[in-house]
Amino acid sequence: MPPRTDPAPRASSMPCTDGAGRPARQGKTGSTRMHGSMAPQTTHDRRRSMNQNPHSPHRPGAPAPSSQPASSCWPATSVRPATFCRPALRPLAALLLGTALLGNAQAGAPIKWQKPGWDFLPRISLEYDRLKNRDLRGSGERTKSDTVPEFRLVSRYQHDSRWGFVGDFELYESIERETGSPTDRQTRLEVTQLFAEAQLQEYGARARLGRWSIDDERTWFFDTQFDGLNATLDYGPYQLDTFVARYSNWRSDLFNRHTKHEKGADVVGALGTWWMTEDHKIILKGLHQEEDNDDLRLTHVAGGSLNEGDPHLQHWAMASYVSGKEKGRRVRGEAIDLGATLFLDDRSGWSPRATLGYAWGSGDDGEGVDTSHHQTGWQSNKSYMGAEIDFKTYGTVLDPQLSNIHVLTAGVGITPMKKSSLDLVFHHYRQDKTTELTRTDLRPRADLQDRRTLGNGIDLVWGWKPTKEWKIQAYTGMFMPSGRFRASSRDGAGKSSNAWAAGFEVKYYPGRK
Repeated sequence: MPPRTDPAPRASSMPCTDGAGRPARQGKTGSTRMHGSMAPQTTHDRRRSMNQNPHSPHRPGAPAPSSQPASSCWPATSVRPATFCRPALRPLAALLLGTALLGNAQAGAPIKWQKPGWDFLPRISLEYDRLKNRDLRGSGERTKSDTVPEFRLVSRYQHDSRWGFVGDFELYESIERETGSPTDRQTRLEVTQLFAEAQLQEYGARARLGRWSIDDERTWFFDTQFDGLNATLDYGPYQLDTFVARYSNWRSDLFNRHTKHEKGADVVGALGTWWMTEDHKIILKGLHQEEDNDDLRLTHVAGGSLNEGDPHLQHWAMASYVSGKEKGRRVRGEAIDLGATLFLDDRSGWSPRATLGYAWGSGDDGEGVDTSHHQTGWQSNKSYMGAEIDFKTYGTVLDPQLSNIHVLTAGVGITPMKKSSLDLVFHHYRQDKTTELTRTDLRPRADLQDRRTLGNGIDLVWGWKPTKEWKIQAYTGMFMPSGRFRASSRDGAGKSSNAWAAGFEVKYYPGRK
């Protein structure tokens, strides 16, 4: 669950920007938080997005790292949608209308235009994740671990004031071990990003063509890469991003070119942002995705208010609606996610804080219209909650999609030393409709489905940025299942044992300034 990186180029020609191209904003500690398309994902998140069907239940084998939009010292593309498909016209029209109706606001900084020259950002990282008892057994618990050493190189060539080119390559080895199974090793060289960029300064616009990484607020919609066209328009306090693309249109792994490659969904969408103040923004976004293999046609619309940089009180309030069809059934689902983080003592060096949040994704009883909320399949659901480094919003062990679930979250955190954070977070889980547990990291063997309560989770997360070159995170978590989960399918079997997760990630940026 370690977060994605927040790269910063060595040369001054690539100033740090957030997802809309503004100078990176300062958090409560004064540290820069990175947001944007060039912010590398964790290896585990990237592997998950590139190897999984984004529309199947989200069940990685081990807790995966992901992230809050992080500002980037590279061209940023924080999730933004466009309008070439008819089903996407309604959310796009709503977005444009909502933006037009917004009143006066504090002006945001314009896109940060890149200067001619070369820039390079190397990164060396090591990630380890471990998940125990994912089947929720009573004995004979199985353990699965994933170790990923990686080298990454991001480069940018800016030819002149208009044209630029970006290449982003990752070389890594994934070493997976699971009880009762042989070790699985995979060495991959992936093209994470490769795009050409046009800066249209006279219009306050920017366009990219190729493969680019994207994420959005709380990574609700995206934390992956798309292949296609992306355009950004910046007008005072308003930003509009659009794209038309396909997921995994081109093969990404250069070492395994003989394996079968399946192209993913077609996507089109738009994201509008209104910066009310330096830290407070209103968002409205829409996305349409189509995939013939799953008979999938879904339109997502989401909006909300976020203030995650205030040094006293931070909040988030988001709502989502999805409609369309999947596998022959009509889909109509809703979700909300809201909460706040209060900083209790500004004068204390420990900077104590408390967080309270609630999230709900509608469920489905299996009859008629599918009323369950569907996320896009490309999300990673990560946020900061006032911490130095982002982590899994809904828990590191269960790590559910926001579908057929209620999640009540309470947490406390401190700053034990400069540029660090330590957070203890509690989650209570309850289903919206009593059905089989899916779209989580756990796969229970014996689920009685006799109650909606799923259980409780608790996480301890530590993050530290000792220098600009280093970024370190470690976590441990436990899921305590309710009585509906039994140790086995035998009659009279006892209650299931707890599930555990732990991991760390260390990232080093040589020569980072």
